[in-house]
Amino acid sequence: MTLSNHPHDSLLQRLLTPHWLNPIRRIKFIMVRPTLTAPLRIALLLVAAAVVLPNNLAHAQYTLTSLVTTTKDPNLKNGWGLAYLPGGPYWVSDEGTGLSTVYQANGTIVSLVVTVPPASTGTGSPTGIVANTTTGFVITKNGVSGPAAFIFDTLDGTISGWNSSVNGNTAVIAVKNSSANYTGLAIGTSGTQTVLYAANQAQNRIEVYNSNFKLTKTFTDAKLTGLSVYGVAFIKGFVVVTFSGASTGAVDVFSASGKLLKTLVPPTSVLKGPWGLALAPSNFDTLSNTLLVGNVDDGTIHGFSTSTGKLVGQVKDKNNNPISIPGLWGIEFGGGSSNNGNTNQLFFAAGTGGYLTGEFGVINP
Repeated sequence: MTLSNHPHDSLLQRLLTPHWLNPIRRIKFIMVRPTLTAPLRIALLLVAAAVVLPNNLAHAQYTLTSLVTTTKDPNLKNGWGLAYLPGGPYWVSDEGTGLSTVYQANGTIVSLVVTVPPASTGTGSPTGIVANTTTGFVITKNGVSGPAAFIFDTLDGTISGWNSSVNGNTAVIAVKNSSANYTGLAIGTSGTQTVLYAANQAQNRIEVYNSNFKLTKTFTDAKLTGLSVYGVAFIKGFVVVTFSGASTGAVDVFSASGKLLKTLVPPTSVLKGPWGLALAPSNFDTLSNTLLVGNVDDGTIHGFSTSTGKLVGQVKDKNNNPISIPGLWGIEFGGGSSNNGNTNQLFFAAGTGGYLTGEFGVINP
């Protein structure tokens, strides 16, 4: 996910900047004045992030276009996370094949296919994926080292990185955690350090890894009983985490250091296996400036106010019917290039056919 972290930007400026970042459910297990109180400070930060929109969404006309399916690319099965480097095409984590496949914004298949290895035997099970532009997160294979351009985590507890010079077609495992079931991954900045946030659903916690792939801390929200961490994103300096339960879901906002700031969306039946997260730009029709949350269970996408957490509306088609994408996982707005699309185009990856097949597509306002 893409974000701006210029050292001279104030927090408020970063919040107002429109350009910002970017299972099979086998186991469900602004600058503010210093005199303000902490709760009020948090509220003001969140209010600055977006404009609260009216609830009348009758005229929303979103259009879904399927770009690549398993029929076109047999390697695309149960597509989960998706990410891109600046100006580059989309990389998709294919949990069903243990691969990562690459696509341009118009659906053109890039020939490069990368294997994400398993913890032991069989095929890998990649879920989350992030792009890395720093010199950290170095991987080594056969005496050759280099920073990982893309980093994956997996259902069987690995975190691995890929660098074309280290191993052109296979990622290299950097972390093995036999007690982990990683269902999501984000990259962001905490203080002066770039870190990874890995969602470990098995232990209901977010794990923080430094640029040497060393675990430095964990955090969660123990008050959300009956729910466990599922998806994670780094958005405008905040760590946003989805929690999933048997019949409800919730969304929390943490500081970059892992301090719980607010349960933005309390447990609600509207969220059914919430995983994908994206902040809509100001030109995304009636859901502009909302926090979009994608449901795996029913394939719908809902927009929530970033200040109050209230539901603003759903992504609907021209007939005012909710758009539903079977097995919906990752959602990501374009980066503004021909390779990754316009900044108001919402791209997605999904595990269609009961997670046995896959789809890469786009939703246009």
